[in-house]
Amino acid sequence: MTTDLSAHEALFTGHVLDTACRLFAERGPAGVSMYAIAAAAGVDPIDFRRVFPSKLDLLHRLVLDRTRTLVEYEPAAKEPDSPVEQMRALIRRHIEFNCRYRTELELRRVLLPTLRAISPARYRELHRLMRTYHDRVHRLIERGRADGVFSPYGESREPVTATTVLQTLESSLNWYEPDSLMTPEQLGDVYEDLVLHHLLGVARD
Repeated sequence: MTTDLSAHEALFTGHVLDTACRLFAERGPAGVSMYAIAAAAGVDPIDFRRVFPSKLDLLHRLVLDRTRTLVEYEPAAKEPDSPVEQMRALIRRHIEFNCRYRTELELRRVLLPTLRAISPARYRELHRLMRTYHDRVHRLIERGRADGVFSPYGESREPVTATTVLQTLESSLNWYEPDSLMTPEQLGDVYEDLVLHHLLGVARD
């Protein structure tokens, strides 16, 4: 019975979050009321408020769930052993994630300072997830450096860090538009070239 209830609540929560995200993308979070989300999702307002007492609760859960989607990703097949191929897969996955969850990522930018000020526990929860992902990139860079396939130094000879790589990948949110002529796959080509060859110094074939 507990398993069925958990599955039901997971479906309920997922449906509500997907609906909220669609409305936020159309109108912006300030232009969407909690009532409008419940109505658009077709759920009982009492059940809705039980799960999400406030808009901050909903925004936090939405951003947290999407961040987990990236950080806790499990590949269907074994990851390639080469640091270059692992980084290539990470870049592609990250850019695909940016394209698919653009609204949620923009919400995260706005939400983090708010959480830090008024809900430190939630801020730490989200920050720990992001730090886990950062550390994964750091370890991959260090492995590639040790194997001699990455030469991660910029023009200033300052080492290229995981932070640099992640900021570069996140820059796609600043200029790429989903309705542009460039497809997500082509965007992945751009960032693969930028990160692997320009930042990490991987030799071209």
